[in-house]
Amino acid sequence: MEINEHKIAFIYCYNDEQLLKESNLSIQSLNIPIGYEIEIIPVKNASSMCAGYNIGMQKTDAKYKVYLHQDVFIINKNFIKDILEIFEKSKKIGLIGVAGGKVIPTNGEWMEAHNKFGKVYDSHTGKMQLILFNETDNHYELVQAVDGLIMITQYDIPWREDILNGWYFYDTSQCVEFLKKGYEVIVPNQKEPWCKHDCGITTLKNGYEEYRNIFLDQYSTYLFPLVSILIPTYNRPEYLKEALESVLQQTYRNIEIIICDNSTNDNTEIMMQPFLKSIQTIRYFRNPNKLGVLTVIENFHRCFELSKGEFINFLMDDDRFSSEKISIMVNYFIQFKDITLATSYRQLINENGLFLNPIGATKKMFDIDTIIDGKELGRYVISNFLNVIGEPTTVLFRKSDLNGNFGKYLGRQYRPNADVGTWLHLLRNGRAVYIAEPLSFFRLHKGQDQNNIVNIIIGVTEWYYFITESFDDAIYVNNSNDLKEKLIAWRNSNTYIVNQVNQLVLDKSFEEKNRNLINELYKCYNDSLSIINS
Repeated sequence: MEINEHKIAFIYCYNDEQLLKESNLSIQSLNIPIGYEIEIIPVKNASSMCAGYNIGMQKTDAKYKVYLHQDVFIINKNFIKDILEIFEKSKKIGLIGVAGGKVIPTNGEWMEAHNKFGKVYDSHTGKMQLILFNETDNHYELVQAVDGLIMITQYDIPWREDILNGWYFYDTSQCVEFLKKGYEVIVPNQKEPWCKHDCGITTLKNGYEEYRNIFLDQYSTYLFPLVSILIPTYNRPEYLKEALESVLQQTYRNIEIIICDNSTNDNTEIMMQPFLKSIQTIRYFRNPNKLGVLTVIENFHRCFELSKGEFINFLMDDDRFSSEKISIMVNYFIQFKDITLATSYRQLINENGLFLNPIGATKKMFDIDTIIDGKELGRYVISNFLNVIGEPTTVLFRKSDLNGNFGKYLGRQYRPNADVGTWLHLLRNGRAVYIAEPLSFFRLHKGQDQNNIVNIIIGVTEWYYFITESFDDAIYVNNSNDLKEKLIAWRNSNTYIVNQVNQLVLDKSFEEKNRNLINELYKCYNDSLSIINS
């Protein structure tokens, strides 16, 4: 069929003759530019919105098509002139709507986008009122999705009736189909609303959730970034199984899972076999030497190097994720471009998975989701010697924002506090979001080495370097007085550690084995006193 470039077709799916008649009257009253003609194509009792619109598309030779609901009334008399002018501005513009979201959130619902544009009279609350979103200073705003109440096109792309055979997500799907073809989806700058949508009170029924999940299954890998979940593991197959299952339960679809096994036996590898046979997104690596030649931080680095995702979230092999964790966190990154770190409240659990009361570092920081200046949060962490941001399990970050390996801060590799070093690095260049609901579960159990005196000694010296090197780089420590105050607090909070080390060095075997670490601690302690007295 030869395309008629001077024809506009108005295509309906309808089941109410009276509504259709009233809507048609609004079209017939429009100003029609000289040389153009209109055509109205009603499709009665279609099996689905996509099926009906495909029927209407095939019935007309019109280049321009307006797909609209039977309860939509066009009140802009110059509607045709306005859409033609927009399409003439750019051949890349494929689809116009009167209200839409700048991005499609990770749950697929454009109405939950942080930035929405457009305006329309609408009665979904039971009362006809002006729904007004953000205004644009330009002729139009690029968006990822528009509301299906009216969708105007200058190109024909089939509606996806093969996957969406109902009444939901046909509009968002069609927007994505246009984006995939390289066309733009836009919301125009309407001086006055173009349409009135007399839909009445609406409820989400007849399979809304089913079609939302179909949409996400179909388009997630196109719309949303790949997230690498990195699990360094060591001799904990039972806990690892729980951790892995919590990843597999994520509502976010675009995930790869990388497991680097540093175990000294085959138990973890054996446990992994059923998962590897059935789940393609898991990449499992057994470190070559069964004696576990890699240190903990080296195993972290190996996971990081193997990852392909735009975003990274480590998962300690004894922790767990909430099923919504990645979806909620990615949603902040795609809508706020200056965020470099997403964290949340983390729920403490015991070895059996039962909830524990919070400790100092895990107390809830905010009761609602809050975006925080990165340097402000970094100063809080250093001032309180407290990792309120969370363990590696807790945080999602963009891989490109981490210049170098995990655990590096200002060029120094940190070990027990590798997570803090990473967070401080990320917070230098952007904001953080704190999500108030528990999105991860941090397990406390006897198998951990948090109370290992060697790690404690290293950790104390690392906090010293966090303070002094932040001052040298003018990041989180503001001036010399601030530096001195923080070092006094650091010394006071760690005096008992130094006294404990003084006793331990009496054991010659301990002293010989850990001489370098002990000397480093004493050096930091003495250097801090010199700075304080300067």
